[in-house]
Amino acid sequence: MLEQRQQRTVGARARTRGVRVLVLCADIGEGHVTVARSLLNELRRREDVESAELRTDLDVMGRRFGRFMTNGFHLHLDRVGWTYELAYRVFFEHSLPRRAAQLALASLGGRGLRRTISASAADVVVTEYPVLSAALGVLRKAGRIGVPVCSSISDPAGLHYWAHPGIDLHLLSWPEAQAEVEQIAGPGRAAVVRPLVDRRFMSPPPRASARAALSLPDRVPAVLVSGGGWGLGDLAGATRAALDRTGPETLVVCLAGRNDRVRRRLLAAFGSDSRVRVVGFSDQMPALLVAADAIVHTTGGTTALEARVVGCPLINYGAGVAHVRAHAIALADRGLAQWAPDRVALGPALDRVLSRPRPAPPSAERLPDAASLVVALARGGYRVAANQRAAAASVSPAERAL
Repeated sequence: MLEQRQQRTVGARARTRGVRVLVLCADIGEGHVTVARSLLNELRRREDVESAELRTDLDVMGRRFGRFMTNGFHLHLDRVGWTYELAYRVFFEHSLPRRAAQLALASLGGRGLRRTISASAADVVVTEYPVLSAALGVLRKAGRIGVPVCSSISDPAGLHYWAHPGIDLHLLSWPEAQAEVEQIAGPGRAAVVRPLVDRRFMSPPPRASARAALSLPDRVPAVLVSGGGWGLGDLAGATRAALDRTGPETLVVCLAGRNDRVRRRLLAAFGSDSRVRVVGFSDQMPALLVAADAIVHTTGGTTALEARVVGCPLINYGAGVAHVRAHAIALADRGLAQWAPDRVALGPALDRVLSRPRPAPPSAERLPDAASLVVALARGGYRVAANQRAAAASVSPAERAL
């Protein structure tokens, strides 16, 4: 009852003034922050939003716990790899360990999250990171958070930490994710929105203009090779495969992200080859994806979404670990991308992609923008009460003890 009274109070306050929004994500990989900033920009353009605050650190779960989680992710993803795969198999693929992990996240990070939300005086919270979504979902379901919570989901599959019955509304940039989210969280808790990408991807330059701006010859095939913001994966192998499989005139643009060590290695290997351009982190991705005939990508995530928005053919490359592999398989199964788990498979995948016409970008004109749904949720206009009554009816003893 206390939580329902808080909900009504928050909704009434939001209706009489502009909405205050708190957006939470984690600076682990470039994609999450990119999506969160896209939503933030949408919110700040609205006259009915009084304030929109973005936090990009896991310190919102408490400084010590947040630093522990951040350092752990960097260690597992950037340096070790197999430990992340093991954790995924144990705590993601099996329901009992997964529930225990979600409860642990809420228990260890709950105080910090509640303190963060209270300090922001937010009317609604949006999360763009699965660890945060899982913890907030448990806390919201248990009645420990009195404002509605949205989960912005920028992945197409593998969503057990993104989606939760306690989350009021899931904002989906991939329509294909809706069935999985509603299976996890329940019907009526997911909405497909215009993809949360930089606005430049929605109105990219013409192909000829993009090529001219990047100094790419007009009729020469161009292949992007990308390892995401961290420059992960076998970028050198992908570059060699692209050079070997395509014609002598093909250009390969290899994106090393913010990884200076990988960029130096790629320059040492290909710096003298006129067919290869090695680039660090670039803010020209809309033009690059429009100009390219294909992108070979190693980490899934937001780059895959951006490629789809502009119609650039995508090849997910590498066996991948954990959710990266799940995304590659899901996109391949749905005909949205090729998957080349090794270098042997990459050549034929390039042949298939480069021999086909470039696909037309999907239309998103009729989809709602995410910001409008966030505001509606804050004002009590998106089934908040019914959703939370249904979630509260299934609270476990462990959740009540939070």
